[in-house]
Amino acid sequence: MKKKLFITALSMAMAASMLLTGCGSDKSASSGAAASGKAAAGSAAAATGESGGTYRSVETFPYASIDVHKEYYAWHTQKYGLSESLFKINDKKEIVPWLAKSIDTKDTVSTIVLNDGICFSNGNPVTADMVKRNLERLSKDNKRYAYMAKWTIEAKDAKTLVITTPKVYPTIKNDLANAETGIMDLDATKDFDKAPICTGPFMVSEFVPKGDITLVRNDKYWGEKVKLDGVKYYAMSDDQSKLMAMQNGEVDGYDNISASDIELFGSEPDKYKLTTVSMEMRAYAFLNKNKIPDSVRQAIVLAIDKDSIAAYMKGMISPAEGAFDPATAYGKVSAPKTDVNKAKQVLEADGYKLNNGVYEKDGKPLTVTISCYAARSIDKIAVLMQEQLKAFGINAEIKLVEEPDGTYMTTKDYEIALYRMITDKAGDPIPFLDGVVKSGSYQDIAGFGNADTDAMIEELRYTADPAKRAEITNNIMQKFYDSNTMLFLSRYNRNTVTSLTVANVSATNPYEFYGVTAETTVK
Repeated sequence: MKKKLFITALSMAMAASMLLTGCGSDKSASSGAAASGKAAAGSAAAATGESGGTYRSVETFPYASIDVHKEYYAWHTQKYGLSESLFKINDKKEIVPWLAKSIDTKDTVSTIVLNDGICFSNGNPVTADMVKRNLERLSKDNKRYAYMAKWTIEAKDAKTLVITTPKVYPTIKNDLANAETGIMDLDATKDFDKAPICTGPFMVSEFVPKGDITLVRNDKYWGEKVKLDGVKYYAMSDDQSKLMAMQNGEVDGYDNISASDIELFGSEPDKYKLTTVSMEMRAYAFLNKNKIPDSVRQAIVLAIDKDSIAAYMKGMISPAEGAFDPATAYGKVSAPKTDVNKAKQVLEADGYKLNNGVYEKDGKPLTVTISCYAARSIDKIAVLMQEQLKAFGINAEIKLVEEPDGTYMTTKDYEIALYRMITDKAGDPIPFLDGVVKSGSYQDIAGFGNADTDAMIEELRYTADPAKRAEITNNIMQKFYDSNTMLFLSRYNRNTVTSLTVANVSATNPYEFYGVTAETTVK
């Protein structure tokens, strides 16, 4: 019996040793490294001291933390080349392996096998147990992923993870491609807000909350050779400042470009490379049900001309018909379209009368406040809305805040509020419904959330048939649009400008949470 136990322990030790030698500077000496040539190449590059310079860019909307699991911070950490998830979304919007090698799902059980030789920037191996603990932490620290607490997650061995869901769960691979599922070394990280230890080609050198971030090459990167020495993102939300920095050669590239600057960069192909791809990112307005009457919300939705807004900001956005692309099966419900005459009828039926160009009721002129922020041209959209509402007969005042998440998104103190986010980030509607439509979700700030649609969302979560999933989603979204608590204004293009010296930035991916990679170079 003792001999058997000794053999088992020895086998486990050997397996752990093989996993460890597949990481960092020791990978070239291991059989695991032989199975992972890209990892060995990365180590060799570090040994020879190859230099690729520093890519300098702009962080338009800096946050107070870079904890991968909290809020939406991982959209930034992944873009910086710091964090990575089990799966990722490629340029064709396909879910493909990343830290994971494969996934096999049968009924409620999904078996995930990790890639060979994957490790953190400190050289520690990424084990199935560490992935398990990361997913458990995510379910506790991010309410959008609280449902994962219902999963049974087991580390079968060092490289094999088994996830059992309460019911058949058809979108598990999509969920594990979300940036927030990035993997950190939970044991070695001392400061998750400022210096998480992750698996990406770069690691944190210095992070200033709501400020700049400096990253350096991860010499122990498990993937291909890392060509840059480092990456620097400057906190800079003002469009003019970003333009001047690019023209002066102080930055090498950035996205979230204003409409006028798109035209400028596009006219100088001998100096700049401009890349444009349509995204699932949308700007939308929350209409507070608790502060704006039903008739006024409906009139506002009908009075706003999204085509004119998009035309004014040419190249930057296109009109949004709703939360999802109409080409998808779950995007077949169209939000209300512009109809100024109908808007007038709705208001007048509720007792409003036009007086000197402004609608009044009980002697009070109709006035609303639009809360917005400057980054990502949201303030420009607010001004265009203000002009349209004024022309229609509604006074609109603008309240500009530094950033929305610490203000109206949490206090709910607003009448109309603008926001911008990816509405279809993994090829399935569940993330949007969980984060915006469901009662108590982060963006359920307009008063829509209710038991009826909450039950429909839960039904959708465990529905496998694609046609049935589309039917349920379209029913939910019809109710959502009919409530007039949210107005989808525009769909963004991802416009990225780089100098001609830059290569291999993920500018063609329709999701902007992909940015620098191990292949990125600056000549």
